[in-house]
Amino acid sequence: MGYLWVGTEDGLHRFNGYEFKSYISNPNDSTTISDDHIRGLVTINDTLWVATNSKGIQGYQRSENKFFSLFSNSNTPDLNNAYKVFELNNELLLFSVKNNFILFDRKLKTHEIIRLPNESIENKVEDIHVVNQNNVWLATKESGVLVLSLRDNTISPLPIFNSKSVSCFIDSKDVIYIGSEQGVEVYNKTLGTLNKTTIETGVDGFYKINDFEYYVNSENGILKYNSITDRFKSVVFQNLKENKQYTSVSFTQVLGDNKGNIWFGTQGEGLLHHNRFQNKFESFRVELPELYENQRISVFPIQKENDSTLWLGTYAGTVKYNLKTQESLLYDTGKGDITYDFFKDEYGTLWVGSITAGLMKYDAVNDTFKQWLHEDSETSLKDNEVLKIIPISKDKLWICTWSGGINEFDIITETFKPVLLDGLQIDRARSAIIDSKNHIWLGTDNGLYEIESNNILNHYTDNKNDSLRITNNRVFAISEDEQGHIWVGTSSGLTHINTETQKSDLYFKQKEFLNDFVYGLIIDSNNRVWMSTNFGLSVFNPEDKTFKNYTKEDGLQDNEFNGKSFFKDNNDLLYFGGINGFNIINPNQVVDNPYVPDVYLESVELFNQPIERNEMFKDTLQFKSAENVLTFNFSAINYLNPNKCSYQYKLENFDEDWSPVTKKKNVTYTNLNPGRYTLKIKVSNDVGQWNSKFKTVQLIIIPPWYLDTWFKGLVIGLFLLSGIVYYKVKTSLLKRDKVKLAALVDSRTQDLIQKNIELNTSHSVMLEQKNNIEFLMKELNHRVKNNLQIISSLLNMQAKNVEEQEVKDVLNIAKNRILTISYIQNDLVSNDDAVNVGVFLKNFSKKIINLLSDQETQKFKLIFQLEPDCICDINTTLLGLILNELITNTYKYAFKTVSPNHILKISCTHSKEGLKITVADNGVGYSVYAIRTNTLGLDLVNTMVQQLDGTIKVSTNNGVENVIQLPC
Repeated sequence: MGYLWVGTEDGLHRFNGYEFKSYISNPNDSTTISDDHIRGLVTINDTLWVATNSKGIQGYQRSENKFFSLFSNSNTPDLNNAYKVFELNNELLLFSVKNNFILFDRKLKTHEIIRLPNESIENKVEDIHVVNQNNVWLATKESGVLVLSLRDNTISPLPIFNSKSVSCFIDSKDVIYIGSEQGVEVYNKTLGTLNKTTIETGVDGFYKINDFEYYVNSENGILKYNSITDRFKSVVFQNLKENKQYTSVSFTQVLGDNKGNIWFGTQGEGLLHHNRFQNKFESFRVELPELYENQRISVFPIQKENDSTLWLGTYAGTVKYNLKTQESLLYDTGKGDITYDFFKDEYGTLWVGSITAGLMKYDAVNDTFKQWLHEDSETSLKDNEVLKIIPISKDKLWICTWSGGINEFDIITETFKPVLLDGLQIDRARSAIIDSKNHIWLGTDNGLYEIESNNILNHYTDNKNDSLRITNNRVFAISEDEQGHIWVGTSSGLTHINTETQKSDLYFKQKEFLNDFVYGLIIDSNNRVWMSTNFGLSVFNPEDKTFKNYTKEDGLQDNEFNGKSFFKDNNDLLYFGGINGFNIINPNQVVDNPYVPDVYLESVELFNQPIERNEMFKDTLQFKSAENVLTFNFSAINYLNPNKCSYQYKLENFDEDWSPVTKKKNVTYTNLNPGRYTLKIKVSNDVGQWNSKFKTVQLIIIPPWYLDTWFKGLVIGLFLLSGIVYYKVKTSLLKRDKVKLAALVDSRTQDLIQKNIELNTSHSVMLEQKNNIEFLMKELNHRVKNNLQIISSLLNMQAKNVEEQEVKDVLNIAKNRILTISYIQNDLVSNDDAVNVGVFLKNFSKKIINLLSDQETQKFKLIFQLEPDCICDINTTLLGLILNELITNTYKYAFKTVSPNHILKISCTHSKEGLKITVADNGVGYSVYAIRTNTLGLDLVNTMVQQLDGTIKVSTNNGVENVIQLPC
């Protein structure tokens, strides 16, 4: 399964990459291990064989989670002192015990005890080498090398080997390496000869690294031996997290797997682990013992001088670093100040910008620096805090400062002058590039500037209202890719600017982007974006938009990097500096862990308490419905940076989709309904590569007894039975009541016939009364209409006989009002019914226009804008009178002459607020006081609108607009 089992003097322990699970002896529990002092371990199929110090050979069945003792050796005390377990073939095991060894046949469950020579001294089998199916070499503590014949289970000494104490073998094609108290000797299988090697100290074990390299566990620690050169060197072990080096350590065993993991067991220092994919990067430290003894030197800018020399900017000043000797030279000029920027011009001259030490130029002949500082002169540097040096031409540089803006430096005259961009002084410009279009991109604390010929083409900020923006105004790094697009690193993320579409993509902190404070940004030859941050290096792949992260555990100088500390040389090597030195990276040679781990369900908790059912070996788990708080603990077996593994899970028939990516190794479900579920778990390794194979566990939630099938069947049967009984009883009662009901029906029928005769008589009387009422209403309507016509005629005659125009107008208005009432009386039977207001307005307006045109020529064109569904329960008499007054006013006051451009527009709309009627003309307009606001016409309109619970708003700009709002 991939778990690491570790035997100690304090019990047996299982390691999953995160934590140890201990198996400790409990005398009151026969299923536990009998002795905590473990000397040897071998896993074969489902059984872990354990050699204990005082209880002999133990076995642990992992699927059953129980221990068992193979022999009862109370009569032979030596057999209780076990040392190691070896697998000889598919059938035989060899158990090493004191002065003996035991051959155990796993198929037949039989064993044979074979004594070792020199039994008066503690003798034991240290190692084995299977020569062929019939012969096995035994390395013994006191008897040298013995040959075990599996034909008759006899032993004999190997004549060619004279050493008394032999500890280990390792087979390598044509030779066998033999370790003993005298060192390492090599046995040639073909020649049958034995020769010494350069290792002459006591040896206790081998581990094969490859075909010609081996780790050798010696009295002097772990040696790395090269069989081709017959040379070895001591292996130094360091704890990168604790910055600790292990010295004078005694090792017990070296064990490896096929995924690059190697474990070194020690006496007193625990378990040391190494993975060949661990250190992906080469780290370098800067040491200045004359100033900062045993202190970490923080690295800022990096500039390559040649293959063996780098220029480094530190908080102590400018350092020349020799890559071969790893020695550092600190220069006096600017010493004690932070060197913040390097630039090499076309002449190969190195220019240096410093915080507080101004601008410096390197003199390669004299190996010194010339310095320019701020002086009281118009042609001097404006600020001593130099952040960035930008080449403008062969002889001119832009010197970007903290608070003195940009200074243009003339290399020939050695003078400075201020540079304004569109009249602005640009401060705090710490990063810049010149792109393929010869545009300068300038990163400041106030955003990103794109500059051409001293003019600002674009200014990008983090303003969310801008269509093209950056993640933050504090820009630390800028780079251009092969497509001419710009990448920007800020204090809050990464920005990609597509210079063709003028659109930007923003990337902030997320699960794959662990820290978005981007100090350095370099694009490698594969168009991947490398970023140094406050938590390691992040590599962004623009093709699939994924991030890959590297930390101190991968060989970085530290997790924290520095601003300005990034560089790419002509060989596509990347340089990043931080608080503990710098790294040199060849992106094409970074080998990530290619192995994806398996994930296992380690335990299940019920109500936050472990249930100890050995769930790891079960594919189906059952729980009662009341057991409704379930926590599933799982783990990936990934020993390389296990804290970087990510997980996703999904409970089918419950979860709609996979969970978000998480580092958590557990999930809790509550109140699952009875039924079947499938829990799926998947995992990625430390570099984000996901395993396509899921861990799958079937879950069965057993329903309560009242929801079980048998109970449901019983309930249904009882229900059907009760239905049948009820039907029988009900039928009997119905038959008995049927006779009573027939008699009652006959009696009631006679009563109904009599009542029907009486109702028919009443209906005839009511019908006759209705006809009489309708006749009277028609007569009344006719008489009212005739009387209104008579009144209108009298008013018309009177108007003709009156000479005063004002009186004549009053009589005509009165006549029109009477006729309006007459029209309404004629059109509607009842003004309480709901009417289509739009149709009413259109028909009635035309009648009023026809009435007015009898007196004078029509002066305007009538336009309607009426919604078709203005249905409303409204008093049409009042509405008609209002319409009459407003149209009459238009005739009288709006237009002095006849013109086709004169318009009277009547509109009607219906909304949630009610009915909106608009009567508007484009006439001369009027002043309210000019037409006498106390006249009866306007007063009538206001009064009638109020009676309809409405409002009227009059506007006299560009004609007159009357807006009436009525409830509907």
